[in-house]
Amino acid sequence: MKRKIVKQGAATLMVSLPAKWAKAQGLGKGDEVNIKEDGKNLAIRLEESAKKEVKATINVSKLAPLVNISVIALYKKGVDELEIIFDKQEVAKDIQKRTIPELLGFEIVKQTNNSLLVKDITGANIQGIDDLIKRLFFILDSMAEELSEAIKKKQPMSPIIEIDTSVNMFSNFCIRILNKKGYPELHKTPQIYGIVSQLEEIGDVYKSIAKEIQNKTKVDKDQLAILNETRHSLNLFKEAFFDFSKEKIVEFAKKYKEIKKKIKNKNKIDFHLMQLNQELVKLDTFLLPIAL
Repeated sequence: MKRKIVKQGAATLMVSLPAKWAKAQGLGKGDEVNIKEDGKNLAIRLEESAKKEVKATINVSKLAPLVNISVIALYKKGVDELEIIFDKQEVAKDIQKRTIPELLGFEIVKQTNNSLLVKDITGANIQGIDDLIKRLFFILDSMAEELSEAIKKKQPMSPIIEIDTSVNMFSNFCIRILNKKGYPELHKTPQIYGIVSQLEEIGDVYKSIAKEIQNKTKVDKDQLAILNETRHSLNLFKEAFFDFSKEKIVEFAKKYKEIKKKIKNKNKIDFHLMQLNQELVKLDTFLLPIAL
């Protein structure tokens, strides 16, 4: 065990911390950390300036088709500096085109013939996690609105498909922050992680609907009405998430059942609408344990 100085409000205490943990965090003798009450638990947090930069190297030469997923996983995990080694230039181009745009704060700082060095230039501290989640809800609502308008006006679907990149970017960043810092109320972190991940899934379904329409599948007026109802459901959940009431969450659950009855399974659009409705109701499973 190593002894460390801990701040608690105005008080300063000397406590012993696990040596292995302290070494992993780059803490030395006499370094200060903060302590915060979280129900029956006490959470020890490092000062921002004391946090150790996390570095990693990954060789993706034999990882296809898991290259992009692997890079995103390390970003979500909280890696601050990542060296990506590859054997083909097209792999690097694909990472630059499809992966880096979804990693908020990550920039390529160095490139060689067989490696990319990407680094977090933000410190994962742009704004509070709740503000980022609000932004994620806003993007999804915009995606739903734009999809509905494009269907009514028979406009191209490509702008809606592209919005999914922003959904992925903000959800990846939220998960990164949750892994690095946790939610302000630490005991809620697993549920908030689940909600953010579920919001990303909802964005994927909107994208799938847009792609289906792009492939000439027709959307009738009943399907459009259901799509608009799912948008209402998403906003209901948003209200319940930021200002919980039993009435709102009950209305949200009832809306799921109403929508389910209206879907006729006529074509692939109905399949995706059913999927969208199911992804929405899964949000309840994460909110209820921390709200009731």
